[in-house]
Amino acid sequence: MAEKQAEKIVYVSHPASGLARSNFPLETHISGDRIVRSLPFHIPEDTRLYEIKTTNRGTYTRPRKEVQMPLAIAHKQRVHSENRVRYPMLREDWSPENPNASMRGISGYKRIGWDEATDIIAGELKRIHATYGSMEPVFVQADGHGHSGYMQSLHFWGHYLFDMIQKHLDWGWWTQQVRNPDSWEGYYWGAKHVWGFNGSLGEPYQDAVWDDVLENAEMVIFSGCDPEATGLGMSGGIALEMPKWLKKAGIKIVSISPDLNYASAVHADTWIPIKPNTDAALYLAVAHNWIAEDTYDKAYVASHTIGFDAFRAHVLGEDDGIEKTPKWGEEMTGVPAHTIKALAREWARKKTTLSVYFGGPKVRGTLSHLSARMEAYVLAMQGIGSPGQQFLRIGAPSFYKKDLAQVPRYPEVDFKGLALNPMIEYAIGHAPVSPSFVPRTLAAEAILNDRIEWKSTTSALAKTEDQFKTYQFPPSPDHPGIRMVWNENGSQPGSWGNGWKWLNALRSPQIECVVGVHPWLENDLGFSDIILPAQTTYEHNDLVIVQRSDILGMFYQDQAIAPVGESLSDFEIHRQIGLKLGLEEAFPPAEDWLRRAYEGTIASSKQGISWDEFKERKYIIYDSPTWEEWVEIKKEQGFSERGGGMSKFWETGEGLETPSGKIEFVSSLISEHDPDNEERPPVAKWVSHEESPDRPKARDYPLIVMSNHARYRFHVQGDDIPWIQELQKVEGVDGYPYEACWINPVDAAARGIENGDVLKVYNDRGTVLVGAFVTERIIVGAISVDHGAKMDIVALKNEQVDRGGSINLISPTPQEKYRNEEIKIPEMNVTGFLAEVKKIDPADINPGTISGSTTYASGGI
Repeated sequence: MAEKQAEKIVYVSHPASGLARSNFPLETHISGDRIVRSLPFHIPEDTRLYEIKTTNRGTYTRPRKEVQMPLAIAHKQRVHSENRVRYPMLREDWSPENPNASMRGISGYKRIGWDEATDIIAGELKRIHATYGSMEPVFVQADGHGHSGYMQSLHFWGHYLFDMIQKHLDWGWWTQQVRNPDSWEGYYWGAKHVWGFNGSLGEPYQDAVWDDVLENAEMVIFSGCDPEATGLGMSGGIALEMPKWLKKAGIKIVSISPDLNYASAVHADTWIPIKPNTDAALYLAVAHNWIAEDTYDKAYVASHTIGFDAFRAHVLGEDDGIEKTPKWGEEMTGVPAHTIKALAREWARKKTTLSVYFGGPKVRGTLSHLSARMEAYVLAMQGIGSPGQQFLRIGAPSFYKKDLAQVPRYPEVDFKGLALNPMIEYAIGHAPVSPSFVPRTLAAEAILNDRIEWKSTTSALAKTEDQFKTYQFPPSPDHPGIRMVWNENGSQPGSWGNGWKWLNALRSPQIECVVGVHPWLENDLGFSDIILPAQTTYEHNDLVIVQRSDILGMFYQDQAIAPVGESLSDFEIHRQIGLKLGLEEAFPPAEDWLRRAYEGTIASSKQGISWDEFKERKYIIYDSPTWEEWVEIKKEQGFSERGGGMSKFWETGEGLETPSGKIEFVSSLISEHDPDNEERPPVAKWVSHEESPDRPKARDYPLIVMSNHARYRFHVQGDDIPWIQELQKVEGVDGYPYEACWINPVDAAARGIENGDVLKVYNDRGTVLVGAFVTERIIVGAISVDHGAKMDIVALKNEQVDRGGSINLISPTPQEKYRNEEIKIPEMNVTGFLAEVKKIDPADINPGTISGSTTYASGGI
């Protein structure tokens, strides 16, 4: 009998949230090259945890066990999955002389070696420079979440490579895809014009906010908030603990959402179902009740805001003849008028905080900036910042602060304790690095249209004034346009709007070469000409930077297993290409990068822990301050013992990042720069749009699609893992695991749909297939399909459809609102759009694409 091989323990970063940051890593047990198990990390007993002390509601802290999301535990199944890319691959019918663009996504691949692959790519870059005079024809997509390693698996190396080409070879700029503020859309495009907060993308800073909420709040409104789904991926187990704090403190939780989501089902005392993308109408009706019953904070409105009279006039219908009564609100939202009145009265009577995780579907639909502005308005009407009345983020407590963390933590640890990767600026930055750029929401249009014009760089940390600047692509009349796509994300059609349109763009004859870098053959990676196999985080050394957590720390990640096939890390892939171009100096060894990053932290400079000692110790976890220390730290920043969040603004009535320094019902910036904009006027007003149920389009597509983050995967990551499929899929009569489509029994009965039926969800943009989950946990008139399902393109009779249920394939793009005019708000529209559902017979499905098809859907622009 063979002797059992000893196991080693390796700390591996969380697999999915990416952007060089992680929550606590997995304690991964390795035997040889086999991942035996992954366990949660336990914070050592000698690490001091924080305490939040209240006067008479108890003391709050966190457990030492770090609960991981199911995807993290199951990820070992994905490392060796069938769709893993093991070797460099070349599309069989591609060549520089004859790209055969129309066959992308159809033709097969052949295995090649790394030397041949890098030679081909280096040759293509040289050819593009020689033909077009710069690298601007290369469209680089390198900004996705991806793995959570600090460096090796980072999805920004494409931008870095082309930045170095520009600096060292003087070949000119590249065309940078700019990641839009995808998790904050409505707040970024709307609420920033009300109260500022550029550094947190339009959501109020969260400094010490829990101290006030746990001490004073009497009710918390979960506005589209589901930390049970998104929180584990972005913040770790603390996202599950924070709602428990609210319950322990005796605070009532009211959930407002189209679906009874997971957090609402577990924690909420009341669920108020609402039609998707109609929150603005609800807020208007609530405001009407407060004005009619004189229950808003008039003194605060007078001293802390400007322009309220214009908003009041709109609520009362003085500008458009439509009074925004609770009855009107019922017609718009599906929330009964008596429920709106009850909500408004309880909100006004109690110290009420409004809570989000990021914002959810509420802020990622058409005109979602309207809901965000209205939300800020109603919070102002009740005196936001006064005791117990805050804007609260559940989870992700390391982000969105100004001076202090959400929970007790030393400021020095926040600002100097972690090795923060400067390449994040390529994705979440203040401005594009390259002067030639395209917002990610307009990627397809940049290829398919002769010219596009839009406002704003869409850079996450850009100042509000940037939203009034006009940009265009191509940037000049003699520009050759996009000729090459560098895809380091593998997620465009499943995460952004109208994915069918992006797939059509990849098959445009003007695209001469598509390079894909990814560990798995999935989604749009199969539309590449050259595929380079990237490693998972298990296959190399790296740092794990624990910043997506309430407790901060750093881990040294040893290589857990040998690389799968011939895969290389993202860093090493781009380094090898750089070497072929003579960029040796730009790509020093990975160990040097990691060491320099670590030596810039207080663990090295103040605590005196050398790089070699850190590697031997494996991790450093920073202590939290005692409550008494925390109170003194807060006093240094101008907060009282129980103060936090917007309490300093409540005390002073000034200091916000708006021109007036106050909350602006009438935006000074919009009034100055774009006063005639009917979509986003100086004072927010109810605006109907093409995806509204009151428009003619709804006659053909009467259901509103809500799309949220999935509970068990992370965006498009993990949908192919068998354990995850068992948890979230609906098995059809054909045995296929279909993406679940929540549908109310009323809507199901009207269409002859029963639980488990296979359905087509369709509109003028195309069709995806799903499995029916008939439930009262979704409001009548809406369906819910989580985004991120893996594409599986098949034929349904003679129609090209997606069997995988990737709902973003049929969502809008921002250009649809503007046609050929300037795109004033290049927002992300991936929820709150119209569709219809119909039962289908799975026997009509023909696996495989329609041979030679050059387009996937007739819809779109």
